[in-house]
Amino acid sequence: MAFTLALLACLAAATLLVHESGRLVAQKRRLIDSADAAALSAATFEARVLNFESYMNRAIVANQVAMAQSVSLRSWLTYMTRTVDRANRITRFVPYLGPATSGLRNVMSGINRASQPLLAGGEGTLALFTADFARAADALHLATAPAALELAQRTAADNYPGASLSTRGTALMSTHIARWTGFTRVHGGAQRGRQKEVVVRSLDRFTADRGAAFRVPVIVRLEKRGGTDLLGFDTWRGMDTFALHQRTLFGWREAFSIGWGAAEQGRATSLRGHHGGSHRVNRRTSRAAMRDLRISRLSRGLPAMREVARLEPTLQNDLRLDLELEAPIVRVSDPSPGSMKALASAHVFHARPVPRPDRRRELPSLYSPYWQARLATPPRLLAP
Repeated sequence: MAFTLALLACLAAATLLVHESGRLVAQKRRLIDSADAAALSAATFEARVLNFESYMNRAIVANQVAMAQSVSLRSWLTYMTRTVDRANRITRFVPYLGPATSGLRNVMSGINRASQPLLAGGEGTLALFTADFARAADALHLATAPAALELAQRTAADNYPGASLSTRGTALMSTHIARWTGFTRVHGGAQRGRQKEVVVRSLDRFTADRGAAFRVPVIVRLEKRGGTDLLGFDTWRGMDTFALHQRTLFGWREAFSIGWGAAEQGRATSLRGHHGGSHRVNRRTSRAAMRDLRISRLSRGLPAMREVARLEPTLQNDLRLDLELEAPIVRVSDPSPGSMKALASAHVFHARPVPRPDRRRELPSLYSPYWQARLATPPRLLAP
């Protein structure tokens, strides 16, 4: 009986030990899952914020391109109206041709008078939306770090009641917030070259260069030049010129201005654009276009926009998030207080869903909304 009682006591102790060990393993597994969920939720939120900023940057670029197209239309309509009017002065006495050009002149004049204020007003609306897009992206970016920290804590508490960031976990999140702050930077003022390059490369052919040449061998040639340029960072100016050139002993000379038009949107500037070579080829006609320049000051130009701070192929342009959770241990046999910890890591990274057709590598940027999040193996140096 003594032997049996001792054996039963050992079996009871072993059963309690196994049960207690199973409970601890289950608690540890649940805490690890909670830490993974907290890290992934915070990283996913940050990836979505970066994608939102990318969409806002794309919307700003699209608005700037639309504004450039509107300025181009205002310039081109003025040019066409003047060209048809000057052609009508010559052909109005020609039977059949005179009435046709007179009718065309009246139509172009009506379209031009109606379109100019509508287009200028539309440019002002685009300017308002552009400023709102930039402010929305900047406000969300500044609120992301505290929101991600709160989201991680709430996710951890929902998955494991009583779990919270440990002292080291709070320090790790503080380090991550510093990384998030330095991961992107605002390009404003004279640093808006990146934005300008993206906008200019997005222009269509009609907006960028709408020139052509009509040549009669040896004798004369008709030079049509035009284009819309972003002067500095704050002003769109479009110009269209059409002139007759005559052959001289030393080359070609601008002999007669046929038509011209110019429009501007943005801040006043003394800069001069290329405009498809207008100033170089049709100099006199370009001066006439500048005298008749249609000006609107509703736009404030390119806003300050965020971009990845370091755009270098040799760098690993991703954002790492590490956190550590702590939760009390619940024991049946020993009610004394205790705690367990779990470490988790996640990555915010940039990757296209499908490879580029040209098989070239695309660097991370806030113009491509391909930011994603995934769990990562915690570094060994941080392991408890």
